[in-house]
Amino acid sequence: MATNTPPSGRPRDTDLDQRILAAARDLLAAHGYRGLSIGAVARAAGTTRPSVYLRYAGKEDLATRAIAGMTVADPLRSSDDLHADLVAELRHFRTAVTRPNGMAFVGTVLGEEHQTPSLIARFRERLVLPRRRRIASALRRGAAIGALREGLDVDVITTLLTGSIYARYLATGDVPPDWPERTVGALWPAIRREPDAS
Repeated sequence: MATNTPPSGRPRDTDLDQRILAAARDLLAAHGYRGLSIGAVARAAGTTRPSVYLRYAGKEDLATRAIAGMTVADPLRSSDDLHADLVAELRHFRTAVTRPNGMAFVGTVLGEEHQTPSLIARFRERLVLPRRRRIASALRRGAAIGALREGLDVDVITTLLTGSIYARYLATGDVPPDWPERTVGALWPAIRREPDAS
């Protein structure tokens, strides 16, 4: 009969694993991929270069694994109030991208699109596409329950909602706290279903 035996040697320090990945994400955002080094990550995580190399094959492996560890949380709202649901999604998105070095992180992965395509591939997989799916799902649900008009171009509306955050930041260097409400409010007349005339 098979038995489970513990692995030999010291158990893996999962806390150190997370410190290394967090340090890599912080350094990527602050200094870009070119400024990332295994030594700097080791120092920031309070460990040694050999400890980092024990876990990751090199800088690209570490960077892509750090991005792969990032996720978009479960949907915040699912109600009959689609206007409020969309505002909640954009508030959540604004918080994510305006945190310290949030936009710089986006710039880092875009800057490496051709030299290190695995970075932006992971970024899209773990953050961009899940965010778009959440908003697209809310729009489709709104159409299904009759809150939004039929025939909406969900891809375009999703891009307008998320893209407004990036565009505002690039234009002015900030995204005001009320930007989610203003964005949804501006689009709402074009996407809501008009009441049937009686």
